Amino acid sequence: MADHTFIRIAIAVLLLTGLCLGGLDQSGSKDAKNLTLSEFNAQVPQGNANAAVSELGAPQTAATGAGTELAAYTEQAPPAAKQKALQPSAILSNPPRYMYYGGEYLSWNDFSVAFPTNQPGLWIERAVSWSMYATLPLGGWAQELIYVPTATPVTMYEIHPDGFVNAYDLGFSQPGYYTLWYYADEPGRHICMIVTNSGYSNQVIVDVYGLYGININRIVPTPKPDPQKECEAKGWPWVWQNGACVNMGPVPNPVAECQAKEGCTWANGECQCFKPVPNPVDECESNPLCHYVDGQCLCTGGSPDTGKQSCESNSQCDYVNGQCYCRGLDTGSSQSENFNPAPNPTAQCNPGCYWDGSQCLCTGGMGSSSSGGNDDTDGLSGSSSA
Repeated sequence: MADHTFIRIAIAVLLLTGLCLGGLDQSGSKDAKNLTLSEFNAQVPQGNANAAVSELGAPQTAATGAGTELAAYTEQAPPAAKQKALQPSAILSNPPRYMYYGGEYLSWNDFSVAFPTNQPGLWIERAVSWSMYATLPLGGWAQELIYVPTATPVTMYEIHPDGFVNAYDLGFSQPGYYTLWYYADEPGRHICMIVTNSGYSNQVIVDVYGLYGININRIVPTPKPDPQKECEAKGWPWVWQNGACVNMGPVPNPVAECQAKEGCTWANGECQCFKPVPNPVDECESNPLCHYVDGQCLCTGGSPDTGKQSCESNSQCDYVNGQCYCRGLDTGSSQSENFNPAPNPTAQCNPGCYWDGSQCLCTGGMGSSSSGGNDDTDGLSGSSSA
């Protein structure tokens, strides 16, 4: 009884102090990514855990004991070097008697003809064959067989009994058969499959049952956020682009950008801009005939504003908006129209005549002139002889 108690304690310590990320993590994963089952199903539709288990030779519910499907296993952990990478298999030079494929066990020769070599495959070792279903005691180690059709990165997904999923990066592999150690770290049904550039493999089901009555639950790690969500949570300048988190540059500073503009200042949370100070150089050289030299605007080929100069040469005039305006003087009319004095009838009397206040009176035989300047009809009207 004491020996059994010691064994139970030893197993519990081994499981709790090991790598707690799942079965394959103990068997050589270089990298593990934690996913929820919904995330896994979204990424790998072919990996839906509800696939028909009868095709894999598994019962509908997880086995609670070894049964007749017990895996070829060991309780002794393999050397660390063999836990850390895929190991090339000698199956081609030393083939097994049977291989499970298409829902039945085939001889190696029949399997070699039936199995398509352009897709990946996955099996677990049992006493008489490589199968797609096995039972395994808690804490046991068993080998899985992987077929890689082309040179490709290899990823393995493991669905745990609690619905948690681990994705394991197994590195880049050349075509061929490989073995991988699998560790039974949690009671219940485990489902494994691999993904390559050629597509998805079949599933392998492993039912892990308790050993010596011990049922140890593994520590479930908190899943990492989706890399895109993790990137977007950082905010600018990090942007998710083409499957990667890209730094787009320094964070914009609206205050500095505003104050870098001429005539602008940052006030009350906004950029306020004012009319820039007049620039005599720009104003001068806006005229193609002028150049700003030694603090003066010098123009060649005649002054472009001769109209302005001629207008303002008259003190009564101002040049405004391209027109000349004069005070008390209509520059568009003649001077006689602008200054029209009253009639001067005295000036209209002929020599020898005079104006008596109402008409021109003339002597010496000269006819008088009316105020209109016409000759008097009687010639002596209003006059006496000399």
